[in-house]
Amino acid sequence: MLQVGAFAPARLSGIKSRSALVTYCTLAALLTGELIFLASVHIAHFSDPHLPLTSLPSWREWRVKRVLSLFSWFSRRRHLHTPPPLEQVMRDIHQFHPDMVAITGDMTNLGLLSEFRAAQRWLQDQHLPPTLLVPGNHEALVRERSAEKRALWAPWLHMSENQKAPSVLIRDHVALIGLNTAVPSFPFLATGRAGREQLDLLAKTLKNLGETGLCRIVLLHHPPVTRLVDKRKGLTDLNTLQDVLRQEGAELVLHGHSHRATFCTIPGTQIPVVGTTSASHIANSPEKAAGWNRITITALPGTWGIDVQRRALGTDGLMHNCETGGVYTLNRHLPKTTV
Repeated sequence: MLQVGAFAPARLSGIKSRSALVTYCTLAALLTGELIFLASVHIAHFSDPHLPLTSLPSWREWRVKRVLSLFSWFSRRRHLHTPPPLEQVMRDIHQFHPDMVAITGDMTNLGLLSEFRAAQRWLQDQHLPPTLLVPGNHEALVRERSAEKRALWAPWLHMSENQKAPSVLIRDHVALIGLNTAVPSFPFLATGRAGREQLDLLAKTLKNLGETGLCRIVLLHHPPVTRLVDKRKGLTDLNTLQDVLRQEGAELVLHGHSHRATFCTIPGTQIPVVGTTSASHIANSPEKAAGWNRITITALPGTWGIDVQRRALGTDGLMHNCETGGVYTLNRHLPKTTV
């Protein structure tokens, strides 16, 4: 007998689309007598928009690292991250009509207060559905007070009273869990760190949400695996984060920072890890062209159906489906019940 609920490889060989996954599970249900309950949540994931710099630092905000980043912006980055690609990405996202939006950082370039205000206005103008935003390294470029900045982005950060705790946004059977890895670093470094306290709280959050039967999607800026970015740009406590994910589990991990669309897994697990390019990058190369991830989460008997479709900007100025992507099924944590 075919056991749908027991089927748990991270990637189904030969299944290339959500429709094929649904067909497979429907046929399995006919063979097993199980009832399929298709309740899908649609998520748009984008990252690293690096909104245009509109002003220079105030006299209080000048730091060596900001001078270096400012030089990088005017000499190179402003020619790579431009408004038209981002407008195309956002137009494409709106046509998808997502239920939730996941943003994995780097809204800004220098982490200026003026940039936080500009990003606040931009986010308001997008009229997005419930959205969870985690900060990137550019938001924490230098060490300075951040309370006012956090307040500006409060509607999208969803922070709890304990600022060390991961943020959580729930819609139907899906929980977005935000992990803040944005910390100041020395010039020429872009490292991240979650910190022991936040990782301990992440473990508790993953356990509690798993026990309630939710599909747990972790968001962070820095890649949670090696080799996607140079060591000078990586997570300093990556191994500890991976240990937490191996122990408590998650159904999907989304990240940015690398400016590339990648698909892999947490080592030693079947947890999919999905990255994306910058949402504002010009279409000068397929590897870095602006794009986003169109994600559909479907509750199936004993499993989660996770469909990730990569959308990218072509040299023709239009958005296209990419071959990179995947359909995953993972064991579903059913909520505990009392007798």
